[in-house]
Amino acid sequence: MDKVQVSTRTKILFVVTEDWYFVSHRLLLAVAAREAGYDVAVATRVRRHAETIRRAGIRVIPFELSRRIGNPLLELMGLFFLYRRERPDIVHHVALKPVFLGGLAGWLAGVSSQVNAVAGLGWLFISRSRTARWMSPLIRWILARLLNTPQYRAIVQNPDDAELLKKAGVSESHVRIIRGAGVDTNEFSPGSEPPEPICVVLATRILWDKGVGEFVEAARQLKKDGVKARFILVGEPDPDNPAVVPEETLRVWRKENIVELWGYRDDMATVFHT
Repeated sequence: MDKVQVSTRTKILFVVTEDWYFVSHRLLLAVAAREAGYDVAVATRVRRHAETIRRAGIRVIPFELSRRIGNPLLELMGLFFLYRRERPDIVHHVALKPVFLGGLAGWLAGVSSQVNAVAGLGWLFISRSRTARWMSPLIRWILARLLNTPQYRAIVQNPDDAELLKKAGVSESHVRIIRGAGVDTNEFSPGSEPPEPICVVLATRILWDKGVGEFVEAARQLKKDGVKARFILVGEPDPDNPAVVPEETLRVWRKENIVELWGYRDDMATVFHT
């Protein structure tokens, strides 16, 4: 990233619902922006990673933005006043709800440039529930008008999501495909061949729409067929998500002993070398 040659530093504000997600998916980008001369801050729900972010030289603005439907009007107002107070030159929204509410708030507050990273189109676009079927057309209609604003750009991670946005009315010229947040190959590098039995790891939030149920069923079938392997789920339930796997189901899986439930881990390089 090139150095910013301006007398007053350009301010970038990241808006991310969870501090852990910012650390895992956007922290290195934010650090690169800071090193290039930008004034960088993140508005996020603070849980256990605020000090990690601050040590990287990024200012943390505590901001509660529920990933459930919640009270969107209050959240919209909160974002509007945040943008009016911070006066960012660029806002980088991450995930569908920040893109939607933050996009509206930024438009109302006069934010000139937005980067809207739609990291998966989420429950509203894939659920068959009555609520999702009712809300999805309205969300798509508003999103299309927001994302077609000059100086606003949408980032998706795969061609399918790009196609969904285009079908919703977003101009192709406003959509960019960036295939993931990247991997630090110094940390995640091949090791020696692990001892048997082999380990099959699914690292994800424990949600139905992440394929957790299919993973467990595949493990069950393979063990029934005599395959000698360990099947490991790494991650924790996300109570803010309607697709969360209930605790009762997790208890059944533990009792079955088909998969190992390791919970949340922040040492994934070690996990993958198991």
